[in-house]
Amino acid sequence: AKYSAEDILAATQPNGTGEGHTTEGEAVDFSRDDWKLLLINKQHSIPEGYDFPLGDIQTMKGRMHCDARIIDELLNMLQDAKEDGIILQICSPYRDLERQEVLFDQKIRFYMNRGMSNLEAFQLESRIVAVPAASEHRLGLALDIVSDKYTNLDEGFADTPAGIWLAENSHKYGFILRYPKGKEDI
Repeated sequence: AKYSAEDILAATQPNGTGEGHTTEGEAVDFSRDDWKLLLINKQHSIPEGYDFPLGDIQTMKGRMHCDARIIDELLNMLQDAKEDGIILQICSPYRDLERQEVLFDQKIRFYMNRGMSNLEAFQLESRIVAVPAASEHRLGLALDIVSDKYTNLDEGFADTPAGIWLAENSHKYGFILRYPKGKEDI
């Protein structure tokens, strides 16, 4: 499902009080234990017992979930993008372990049905999609974002007005672009 900024903002207005919004040149302090700096990937699984406040964002078509601590800034970012003529869409918000396992297993079966062994399918899939224990979506912090004019989750999005707007502005709301082209090694 895709959640359009227009649907989200029609159901839930930003309150402008998010903690992550900074202005240009404003100093921000971080500590090693800051939840905003948690690194999750194949080498760094979600810590045992990691817990976070799961929040709901109402939309005109239902609701989606994410870490409650990012909701205000997410709404502010969606609103500001909309004011700049960019209609963003969230297509992959929070996913629990069960959903992540289903998605991963579906892709493994897809590759196996095309002649790969289980190991070959797993190795290929784990390069493309995070294994369930290492998915940032399970933290409620990762959101796949596209736009109303470009809905594919691929490299082409970077060259769209929405992709450019996000690259230039998402950091102002405490968000980063994951996996930028040319930075895969780090």
